[in-house]
Amino acid sequence: MVNEILFMEARVFSDFVRKFNLKPADANRLFENYGIWKYIEECYDVLHMNGDEYILNGIVRILQKKGACV
Repeated sequence: MVNEILFMEARVFSDFVRKFNLKPADANRLFENYGIWKYIEECYDVLHMNGDEYILNGIVRILQKKGACV
């Protein structure tokens, strides 16, 4: 299951970088500082049943709710 989680993280991270035109290092800093990596790992069982766009929108909502500028 670890491989599936990593694959999802890679897909969603790549989409996030493209959507917000960020450098990967900057996007990673956001994901680390706001607990997005942990969120994906802990919620994988539910998230994997949804599309990447749905997951990405959820991540954006989490970041905004926590005060991140995205």
